[in-house]
Amino acid sequence: MVDTAELVKEGLNIKDSELDLREKELKDEDIVEIMKSGEIKGITALFLEFNEIGDDGLRAILECPAMKNLTVLNLFKNEVTDDSVKAMAKSKSMLNLSELILSDNKVSSEGAKAMAESNILGNLVSLWVGDGLGDEGAVAIATSKSLTRLTQLSLYRNNISDEGAIAIARSSNLSKLTELNLNWNFIETGGAIALAHSETLKNLEQLTMTFNPIGNRGIQAIANSEMMQNITLLDLYECEITDEGARAIAESKHLKNLKSLVLIHNDISDEVQELLQNSPNLPNLDNVVFRLGQGGEAA
Repeated sequence: MVDTAELVKEGLNIKDSELDLREKELKDEDIVEIMKSGEIKGITALFLEFNEIGDDGLRAILECPAMKNLTVLNLFKNEVTDDSVKAMAKSKSMLNLSELILSDNKVSSEGAKAMAESNILGNLVSLWVGDGLGDEGAVAIATSKSLTRLTQLSLYRNNISDEGAIAIARSSNLSKLTELNLNWNFIETGGAIALAHSETLKNLEQLTMTFNPIGNRGIQAIANSEMMQNITLLDLYECEITDEGARAIAESKHLKNLKSLVLIHNDISDEVQELLQNSPNLPNLDNVVFRLGQGGEAA
């Protein structure tokens, strides 16, 4: 049986008002006990990654008076479902929450809709959620009237297609985004073109599109768009890009701020790799990676 009192003692950082309980094999009943502890008053950040926490555990957090000052809640890789996400969206104990990580849980479009319609979660600046949102969930977040302060949005591995990407591109509520993670989805050329030309996304600094088949036309749109001029990190791991698309990056007039570029598992020749590394159009590029295990500037 888990000694929850000892775990709290080990994981409590009074100075930073944090409780770190990641990777402790915690289940719902353990969280229920921890929330009864008199030692956790004043906690503002709760880290619970890589446990086995489900709806009862999240509800225990919501119902605990000591959690009313929480600004950061990290439940990455747990077993939370739409049921408790809906409760969270209505819980006044979450009014101060600014960072919420729910990636790799059992949250679907219904959970996304609850968050999007919540008048409680309007202070969020960072949201990671999924893995079953689909286009319906992406549209709900993109059209939310309350999630308007987001600077970081991660929707990786959510079965999002061009429809969801286009909704994000057309959103009038996500103009503060500086980081957008759409890795491991099904976004193709049309979705990439919409993102590239989005007025809403003109403040983006990081765009990650790993395992999306955007192809050469998709990356050409990104490279040739003035809206992408603030990008410093561009992750295009396995995006079906060849020399034609890579040349567009090297010749871009709008990617002058690009610092890091990932092109692993694309079909790019040595000649074009060298062209990218030495392009005068990319004066700030100091980290370009073409192969797994390759660190720093590509050789």
